Amino acid sequence: MANHRKKPKIHSVKFNVLMNMLLTTSQMLFPLITLPYVSRILSTFGTGAVAYVQSVVLYFSMVALLGIQNYGIKVCAMVRDDIVELSKVVKELLVILLVSTSIVFAVYLLSIFLIPTFSQQRTLFLIFSVGFWLSSFGVEWFYQAVEQYGYITVRNIVFKFIGLILMFLFVHQSSDYIVYGITVLVAGYGMNILNLLRLRKLVDFSIRQRLEYKEHLKAMFWYSIASISSGMYTQTDIVALGFLGNINMVGLYQLVAKIKNVLIKAVNSVGNVMLPRISYYKANGDKQAIINLMAKNVNFIGVVSGALIGGTVLCSDSVVQLMGGKDFSGSVVPLMLAVPAILFSSLNIALGNELIADSREREWAILNVIGFTCSVVYAITFIYFFGVAGAAISNSLTELTVLVLRCSRSKGFMRQILPQTDYHKIGIVSVVSVFIALLLKSQLAFTPGFISLIVNGCCFMGIYCIGLVLAHELFVAEMIHSIIKR
Repeated sequence: MANHRKKPKIHSVKFNVLMNMLLTTSQMLFPLITLPYVSRILSTFGTGAVAYVQSVVLYFSMVALLGIQNYGIKVCAMVRDDIVELSKVVKELLVILLVSTSIVFAVYLLSIFLIPTFSQQRTLFLIFSVGFWLSSFGVEWFYQAVEQYGYITVRNIVFKFIGLILMFLFVHQSSDYIVYGITVLVAGYGMNILNLLRLRKLVDFSIRQRLEYKEHLKAMFWYSIASISSGMYTQTDIVALGFLGNINMVGLYQLVAKIKNVLIKAVNSVGNVMLPRISYYKANGDKQAIINLMAKNVNFIGVVSGALIGGTVLCSDSVVQLMGGKDFSGSVVPLMLAVPAILFSSLNIALGNELIADSREREWAILNVIGFTCSVVYAITFIYFFGVAGAAISNSLTELTVLVLRCSRSKGFMRQILPQTDYHKIGIVSVVSVFIALLLKSQLAFTPGFISLIVNGCCFMGIYCIGLVLAHELFVAEMIHSIIKR
């Protein structure tokens, strides 16, 4: 029976990166198109309510998933060439998810009726409960494990487009924030229905097998702790702001968080396809391939993060004006304080992938628990004193703390990959480029807006690119060499 199932075609890393970059581009364009519209229609309260509910739902989803979004990629990638074993693993993980999701959902329902802060947005919480289930059974981990990035990309773009159409058709006034929540649900989770339907073509559910859960549960223990704590510490800023502040403050900060997250996705367009390939190399004992792959990824992160952080700091007033309008002027300073997390978060993801592939889940989990603990302490402290700006500080500081800890636990690995990177050159060029661009900006003195963003952004990027070329930075030098060679 297993032979009748279609074996997934495994593409090259270059194809996967290209598809993931296309996916990332769509994930960037969707917020860039929707943010200016919904921010002006719903203002801080409507956007804040939806963002707050999304963050809380993500907390519950992290617990329900038990780390399978990472563990599933690894174990499925290791047996992807054996359809019988792959089918068995997928079925075992789905049963575990059914049990965990059912238990957590019961707690979720109780919470939205018993916790006053949640009860105020009960309708939204009930709507997003659909997303809670689709998140658990979207089996994204399976498609990533068998490297189906072409399918993942097309599917995401289609549902993003559907969500976009629904938003423009039905969201027209401030009271439509509930409807906006539904469009976000469709765009973000609707494609998971297709995932489940398509799964039968790639996994043989007809094979009668003895399912074993014990080994998975033992192996998943640290994955669960790591994923839950990691997912929570990335959302602590918004959730804490909702408890310590108000929905309007969440509205100001959600704009910052969305812009930052879009930029992080741009950086991670390469890193997101690395875990299944690293796990595959690890299973085949190819250590040097892992080192080379990670070194290129880390250097790419440095180059792109330098450009995005410098450009956003320089043009933060124009970015906020375009994305949010006058009601969101209080988001400018928080945005400047939040963007360093682009570099820290991207490096954390890259190093986290190495720890997972190297079967060091326990270390990965402990570091994430420390990160979550720090995020709570930082959020309470800085939000109390600085409000929305404090939320941005706490997020950047949390990512930096986790990065320092991860580097300290991977000293040997870092010593092997750092000689193949040019971080010192990237750092110097970034700082010098921002300084020169700031001087030019003060002379040009444009009013914050589209013209200012284009002019100042182009000035900075021109200076930054020239600086990298003159410094003979590895990534840029390799790109130039490949172009000349053609």
